[in-house]
Amino acid sequence: MAAVRARALAALLVLVAVGAGLADDEPLMKPARIVSRYEQRKPGAGAIKDFTKQFNVQSFTELPLALGTGWLTPVQPEAGKKQQATLYIINVGDQPVPAGTICGESGDVDYKLPELLPLETKAIKASWKVPDTPGEASLTIFIDSACTVFNQSDSEQQTLGYTVVPTGTKYAFLYRNRGGVDEFWGTFKANVGVINLGTAPSEAGVMMAVYYDNSFNKINTMECTHAGQISVELPTIAPGKTKVVPVEGLKAADDYFTTVAFFIDATCKLAAAPVRAGRWTATTAEKAGALLGGVQTKGQITFTVETSPKKPKANATMMVKVKIANLGDADGPVGRVTIYTSTVASFDPYFFPAFGLRCDLTDFAYSINTDLVIKAGKSKTVKVTDVPVPAQAGWSALVALPDADCTNVAETGLFYQIMPSVTFEAVAP
Repeated sequence: MAAVRARALAALLVLVAVGAGLADDEPLMKPARIVSRYEQRKPGAGAIKDFTKQFNVQSFTELPLALGTGWLTPVQPEAGKKQQATLYIINVGDQPVPAGTICGESGDVDYKLPELLPLETKAIKASWKVPDTPGEASLTIFIDSACTVFNQSDSEQQTLGYTVVPTGTKYAFLYRNRGGVDEFWGTFKANVGVINLGTAPSEAGVMMAVYYDNSFNKINTMECTHAGQISVELPTIAPGKTKVVPVEGLKAADDYFTTVAFFIDATCKLAAAPVRAGRWTATTAEKAGALLGGVQTKGQITFTVETSPKKPKANATMMVKVKIANLGDADGPVGRVTIYTSTVASFDPYFFPAFGLRCDLTDFAYSINTDLVIKAGKSKTVKVTDVPVPAQAGWSALVALPDADCTNVAETGLFYQIMPSVTFEAVAP
């Protein structure tokens, strides 16, 4: 077992080797990771107008911690050796989770968490020894296993299965890593991360087949003969490493969403069949132009937004500094910036322009007009002074909406946008 805890807060990593041995033929490799339900995610293409609530912040009447992980690496570890992954623990509660020491049952590996503020993420690089016998195994992760933050945490667990291979088994296994752009229009380029989840370097010349529509459904993608609508040659990638590969010539769909599918090792250089390496789904703009949004803080679900003072006094005023990025393909004005404040429990940075939930809204806390223009692909920090601080002391959420009047017409047809946001604490006067 392995454990992660804050305020005597624990996430136990439990390794269980199942008695079944390996079959005569090596099983299909399946990369594994846990997707947190609180990661910023794209609404499904079938969403309707009133589907606007994306975050569900918890009070401390429920477990206020969410878990996501990177890929388990290597995807099939050698018997008796180590496997590793990055764990992402998110405080999705409306109050800080204090730092603490480990208590209760210990695991094979124990980790401590520092204090986690509301909507803050902590990344932990974890590793553990896998069973000594080849076969099927599983990794179970408990958060707050000692029930010190929430009294029913022992029921909160996530389990991932994997295969342990004999010592000395060396292989390369390439898969698409997370990342990408959010808005597409016309013909575009994307930078795709490819990670080697194996134990040996990949050969040069491995091909990745890319499809920007559903035409791959009409062919057998497990044959070694399809090149995709776009074919990309991958470089040599060392075990556990990621390389970013440009993919040019992609075409956006004439719809709210564009889906791009990836098949790695399309010509079967590394294995007997290509690897279905997942899909990107992103919003599609109806026309070219500026698209204003925020800059996400690395490793967090919040953005580059600051209040000054850092802890403003309740019922006073503060300055908000927000980094605004132009994600489109043309220069565009920032125009009017509106500021929304709310309780953390009501936090939601998603706007839905296509359904009238973006332009000329009136429920904001404060607004200013600017004459700033941001070049395509660039960002600028905007300072908004005299923003009212909520009257109640405690933790609040803040969302900034640039170009609130939708001067940049490309924004009006988007299905959704995520706007710069952050949490902050107001103190008593």
